[in-house]
Amino acid sequence: TGRSVTWTGPGFARVPSGAGLRFAINNIPFAMDFDITIRYEPESLEDWLASVAVQPSGILSSQRCKNKGLSQEPHALPLPATKRIALLQTPACLEPGTEYSVDVYFSQPSASDPKVKSFILIDSLGLIPRIGSVENLCSEKDLDEYQKYHCIEIASEVGPHVLPEACTRLIVSMSARIHNGAVACKCNPQGSLNASCSKLGGQCQCKANVVGRCCDTCSAGSYGFGFHGCYACECHPQGSLSTLCDQVTGQCSCRREVDGQRCSRCLAGYFGFPHCRPCPCNGYAELCDPVTGACLNCRKFTAGSHCECMDGYYGNPLNGEPCRPCMCPGAPTSNRYFARSCYQDPHSAQLVCNCLEGYSGT
Repeated sequence: TGRSVTWTGPGFARVPSGAGLRFAINNIPFAMDFDITIRYEPESLEDWLASVAVQPSGILSSQRCKNKGLSQEPHALPLPATKRIALLQTPACLEPGTEYSVDVYFSQPSASDPKVKSFILIDSLGLIPRIGSVENLCSEKDLDEYQKYHCIEIASEVGPHVLPEACTRLIVSMSARIHNGAVACKCNPQGSLNASCSKLGGQCQCKANVVGRCCDTCSAGSYGFGFHGCYACECHPQGSLSTLCDQVTGQCSCRREVDGQRCSRCLAGYFGFPHCRPCPCNGYAELCDPVTGACLNCRKFTAGSHCECMDGYYGNPLNGEPCRPCMCPGAPTSNRYFARSCYQDPHSAQLVCNCLEGYSGT
């Protein structure tokens, strides 16, 4: 909360140095060259290096990509700590009807302390069509403008940005060419305010707490996607481990000893939210008042807010001693009980009765 958004989906994948991710690509609309880009965010101010390898699942059928011969050797891609996007300089020719896997391994060549595990946050892998590889689309002047205005760099940025008119015109032209016309909006009827979307990019108008180009996902910190939009999680700041909740049920992640959908009360057997403590019942009751801690339903001849021995019984539950009946001279449940209470003399261990008026004894 309060942090500027630097991610494009529900969040990052946190990858340790020496590990990798596999991305599956199965939605190529048009056989052409693509630049592979990785959006990332280092956790420290040290540079990283990615190794990128593209592998098709079957035999390439398009003449265009057949002739190019996709290099399956890994390509090195530097990930400077000061940047957030890295663009692979070697293009990949990809075609429709083929599934590709892109394996990316991450390493930190100059780690300051090799014993300390370092991590990089990976947002996404993107494919940017090379405008020059679409035949009969652009003039030399168009291509020069595309380079001059840094259209690729601006369009790749995370967050809101304004594209120069030349970039908008060329990107829309290229999109129409590779998709064989304009693309349908596909606004989700439950999550969208209406069926229309942005002419550039296709962003639909989303209801409250709904995100995604098609308005089909609850935003981080909300749940319960439906015609109303999504409900805010409202996880209790002191009882929750996070502001995020389960996007279907709305259940927040609670701290230990905390309960409830929003983590706003103590677990059964604890009291005093938000600093939940075990019920002080000496093991003779499971439940207590969630606010005061007064014990409920004490057992085995105990009573009161801490389940101490009830009148007519003696012992020390706090030290694990059970409550035994005062024999004055009979048990409290008999007709021969003539005392208010009793106690055990600490020196002699003898039972001393607090007799009713008119009775005496030891």
